Amino acid sequence: MDSGDGSNKLTLEDVRELIIENEPDVEIHSLEEEPGSGRGDNYTSMLYRIQAKGRKLLKKEEWINYECAIIYKILPESKKRREAFKSELLFRNEVVFYKHVWPALNRLQSNDRRVFSGVPKIYAARADLIAMEDMRERGFKMADRRKGLEMENLRYVLKALAGFHALSLTLRESRPEEFTKLTNPEHDQGIRETLFRRDNEDWYRQYYRVAVNNAIRMVSEALPLHMNHRREEIMTKLQAFLNEDVFFRTMSELVSAQGPLSVFCHGDCWTNNILFRDEPSSDTEAVYLVDFQLTRVGSLALDLANLLYCCTSGVVRRAYMTQLLQHYHSHLMSSLRVLNPEQPPKDSSVVWELLNEEMRRCGRFGLGLALDILPISTCASHEAPNLYETSSAEASSEEKHVTMEVPPPGGAECARLMTDLVLELIDNEAL
Repeated sequence: MDSGDGSNKLTLEDVRELIIENEPDVEIHSLEEEPGSGRGDNYTSMLYRIQAKGRKLLKKEEWINYECAIIYKILPESKKRREAFKSELLFRNEVVFYKHVWPALNRLQSNDRRVFSGVPKIYAARADLIAMEDMRERGFKMADRRKGLEMENLRYVLKALAGFHALSLTLRESRPEEFTKLTNPEHDQGIRETLFRRDNEDWYRQYYRVAVNNAIRMVSEALPLHMNHRREEIMTKLQAFLNEDVFFRTMSELVSAQGPLSVFCHGDCWTNNILFRDEPSSDTEAVYLVDFQLTRVGSLALDLANLLYCCTSGVVRRAYMTQLLQHYHSHLMSSLRVLNPEQPPKDSSVVWELLNEEMRRCGRFGLGLALDILPISTCASHEAPNLYETSSAEASSEEKHVTMEVPPPGGAECARLMTDLVLELIDNEAL
């Protein structure tokens, strides 16, 4: 896959092989390529879009014009950047998801038992390349990361997550040996925690030191005047959670805890990894999830906390949080019934209680993710890191000590969202 200039970008011959493996009656003659995401949209790998053109042989020995759109992901060319973002470990996790976990989950869905369709067609998943259908060609696109998600889109995502999580719960009950293998981090087909693991604590220390200080500053400055009588209580609780000796350990414990609602989580369930179609043909086709690099095995509430605490405003949650959780719970129960028609249905009220307990327990996790998701999602594109720079520009830096780039400082909108979230979690006794 080396294109001759030292990069791992796909050549015309590579693309021919990928497509012909799926569609042997196709000849590819040319391709056009462009970057697949803008600054601030993707951090740990490099995305490219390809439009392949050629012809296809029909059964009547006739040729017709053929076009295929592929989006592919490779590791950053810069070794320094790969190390700074731990890209190899993340890439490995996503390959395992596409090659082993998703096929196992998808096998549970026969034609009349489909509850989640939101993973794009995968052309290749290997150590140096992930290539998939470009969903833009079917009318799918990201929402604006700086605006957050509207109610209609939130409902679509929650229904999709309910189906996705129900597949895990069903796999665990119906095929426990397969579930155990795929959740065993020591197995070559097993998912591993890539971010919040204790051996990463020193690695991310400086990054989170900056993120924590930014968050404390923002909340202190943005706290409304009418809350001044609670300032000491609020800042004390926030600082206790964000204490350098506590924070990373707490996040690691939250992701590693296993229980009755443990599933394969998407792991990075925020606006940039969710694709919507303006006018979906059906609910199951309304949402696609991409970027499974941070996929993990843990409470389904980890995905919900990520989505609801990092992609919505305090105004939306105050008005609709219970309704949104009920919407998710309703679709989780109906998906389990669809997937397990021969089994007696689970007690809906017991699952609802478990779900609420898990949301309280994982509330802090949502805040921990918000430390860098909110500054990234609210910053302007020119303030975000750029992965598409040439590796030679960094060559002189290669020998230096490698560290994570610090997150953007966060402006007024970020401070408002962060402060709303802290106050909400304190009031819910989740912080």
